[in-house]
Amino acid sequence: MPFAKLLSNILPFGKAWLGFVFLASCTNQELFYYDAIPSQSKALVRVASVDRSKASLELFMGEGALSLSERSGVDISSPVYLFAAPDGSLGACAKVTDDDEIDALISALAKSGKASEPKEIKDCKYAVVNRNFLVAYNEDALVAVGPVIASDEAKVAKRMMRYLTLDPELGIGTTDIFKELEGSKSSVSLIASISVMPKKLVVPFLIGTPTGTSTDDVMLKADVNVNDSILTLVGSTTSDNQLIRQGIDNAKNILEKGNSEEIIRMMEANKDLMSMLNTGGFREKLQKVQGRMLITQSGNDAEVETLQDADANTLMKVSVNLKSLDKEVMSIFEPFLGGVKRIEYEVRPLPPPSPVGREPECAKD
Repeated sequence: MPFAKLLSNILPFGKAWLGFVFLASCTNQELFYYDAIPSQSKALVRVASVDRSKASLELFMGEGALSLSERSGVDISSPVYLFAAPDGSLGACAKVTDDDEIDALISALAKSGKASEPKEIKDCKYAVVNRNFLVAYNEDALVAVGPVIASDEAKVAKRMMRYLTLDPELGIGTTDIFKELEGSKSSVSLIASISVMPKKLVVPFLIGTPTGTSTDDVMLKADVNVNDSILTLVGSTTSDNQLIRQGIDNAKNILEKGNSEEIIRMMEANKDLMSMLNTGGFREKLQKVQGRMLITQSGNDAEVETLQDADANTLMKVSVNLKSLDKEVMSIFEPFLGGVKRIEYEVRPLPPPSPVGREPECAKD
């Protein structure tokens, strides 16, 4: 499933999504509810908004499901996490406050014909809700998978239990990616491998990376917002690979300095981008960039121009008109992004280095 589909879970106009959710442990050891998210997940979205958290959970449990019982047993005041698992399927992770209350909620759904009676396996319970979604839960977390056909129910339940008993040390909570995402103050933030995006949208994110860089090795960290049919990602690309990260950081430094010739050489080194560019007047357009550059992508072509009146913290903006993309890309985006017409991504400059010998702020009490 594509990156756009994962985002559709948290957008106010998002439509019903089809994904997989794997999480939480049934063991007695101390753990956090998000510990069962696989550490190799290709995308992780943190939703820290009560309204959007509730809406995203009800996409698979059914509209109004969490309000059917006096108390749902799910803590939507804690962040809900959406993720793309290593196998490419989508997931969600929510904290449980009281599994007895979830029992009551499932029973209420069953009485109204919107859920099956729960079954128990390894001290966890699961039921089919909203016709074709499996919801599993224990005292720590709630899990949902779907859509699931009846003949696959037992197989999917066993798969869920493998994740439900995942060793917390193998979960996402111990990774640098998770810790970095937790520092965000945005109501919706993400960190994702650009490999989960449609191919024609990833090329600008590879600026500065060495030739042959795999999209699996480049991560996008951004805050997410939707306004006036524009999906905006404000953030930066990075990598766990030191060579790739150095290339990305070097590209940001080049953009920030605003030397046109250096910018031109950097972009010309990206063969995939150059093959997409409408190269007429390419050098002329970049002579006045001064570190503020707008890449506008339409279908197979891209244009580069000066970003006029850019915010001081914006180095580069990638703007993609969804309607201009080919049918393959539109078939991915259109059903799940509703009113979104354009995606914009803003690259920000690198933060200043911490003074040598000074204790990081996060290390202080």
